[in-house]
Amino acid sequence: MIVNRRDLLKYLAISSAAAALPGQLFAAPAAKTLRVGLSTYPSHFRPWINVGYAGQLVSALINRNLVTYDAKGQLVGELAESWKRENDLTWAFVLKDVKFSNGQPVTSADVKWTLEKIAAEGSGAYMRDPVTQIASIEIVDDRNFKLVTKAPDVTIPSVMAYPFLGIIAAGSTDAQEQGVGAGPFTIVSAEKGVGISLTASEHYFKEGLPSFKDVQITPYADENLRVAALTAGDVDLIDYVPWSAMDTIDKDANLKLDAMASGAFMYLSFNGSGVFKDPKLRQAVAFGIRREEIVNTVFYGRGAPLSGVPRPSVSPYYNKELANYWSYDPAKAKALLKEAGHENGLEVSLLATSQYTMHSGIAVLVQSHLAEIGIKVNLTMPDWATRVTMGNRGVGDFAVQGIGIDTLDPDAAATVIDPSLTQTFLRSRNFEVPGLSDLLQRGRQEGDEAKRIALYAEVDKLVCDNTSFCGLAYRATGFARNKTVSNLELLPDQMSPFSATLFDKLALA
Repeated sequence: MIVNRRDLLKYLAISSAAAALPGQLFAAPAAKTLRVGLSTYPSHFRPWINVGYAGQLVSALINRNLVTYDAKGQLVGELAESWKRENDLTWAFVLKDVKFSNGQPVTSADVKWTLEKIAAEGSGAYMRDPVTQIASIEIVDDRNFKLVTKAPDVTIPSVMAYPFLGIIAAGSTDAQEQGVGAGPFTIVSAEKGVGISLTASEHYFKEGLPSFKDVQITPYADENLRVAALTAGDVDLIDYVPWSAMDTIDKDANLKLDAMASGAFMYLSFNGSGVFKDPKLRQAVAFGIRREEIVNTVFYGRGAPLSGVPRPSVSPYYNKELANYWSYDPAKAKALLKEAGHENGLEVSLLATSQYTMHSGIAVLVQSHLAEIGIKVNLTMPDWATRVTMGNRGVGDFAVQGIGIDTLDPDAAATVIDPSLTQTFLRSRNFEVPGLSDLLQRGRQEGDEAKRIALYAEVDKLVCDNTSFCGLAYRATGFARNKTVSNLELLPDQMSPFSATLFDKLALA
């Protein structure tokens, strides 16, 4: 990790006003500089570990994947020129003739090293589970390699497009935390809580991109200050636009709101080391929540209830019968509590964060709703970085979560619905749903879409019956920008929060 206060300060316009307002620290940038107001300072820059959307935005500026999605939702080559399935177990990839930001060629050896680091025991990598299904990585030459899987796996191309699966130069993480990526920018300096300075890579492989020289990122933990910084012209673009500000931004002639109505969703994960080992209690929670109130109160009506497994309504894998499985039913919730031996109620702890109103607001509503059916909820709401650390340690009986589906393959939902996967703050843990992992594995192996649809319908029924995941609400998700920033594209539907991977196309007037 590079930390150089002297280099960082050369970008700062120091004044008494700047000292009073963090948004003005980068108020006098050099020409051709994109100024970003970020919702939080990433807890670290280590590759492959999911630290939330703010961390992904930074990662997307410095790293590239083998494969990515375009704005139409089509898988396209990024570092990979092409790929094909040679047989049931083998995928052959050809790399483009491209370089990392240090000028070193991207080779098959770098891909092998990256995937092996991700698959290593204790790596903490978000995509460790699917990568461990690769039996071997065979290097043919510098630009050709083969992935041989342990079982047939039709999801390999989409797995390679996951936001936290950037290819890093072999061994480079030994010298610096983030390693050396092949993205459009490199980190020049960073100071926790103050800002991150990036500059364009002279070795970026897309001709003419990026079109501006520098990026200055300032963290604004207070979302009102983040919006104020954009309105005042202190920054050019912000992430995590608060829903209370969306109408105002929409009406401002100088600003542009880029948001997808169902861009991400909120849910609850459960810790099975305590009372939520019992599926009846998980179901009681799911039936005891008024989701419409969450949408209207927390998201100002910009969203929709999520009462089943998250599937885009336009997807062939959308199951109308299961979409409203957990509709509000307090009588059923109380009956489930009684069946589980808690007729007189129980007391549990809920982990959330005070940094984002979508998390804190939902936590307060969940506390209120569950009190009505006899569940007393104690709230723990630290700042985001602390919440991530606590979540990874398994603090709390259950937790408020928010995410978007990372790829358009139906198996992408496995990252939030299967508690048997490697433990992370983003999903349930310490219990299993019998048969779920096997069904998901069959879905990954099946190439016939009609059969896959039937398999994932079984998956969704099993998840709903066992409540390994408790959906709460879809939420409008997006970015806001000054109209001097152009060429901003969003990835489709639930992938839209990860749209920073398309920021290499941004242009400044």
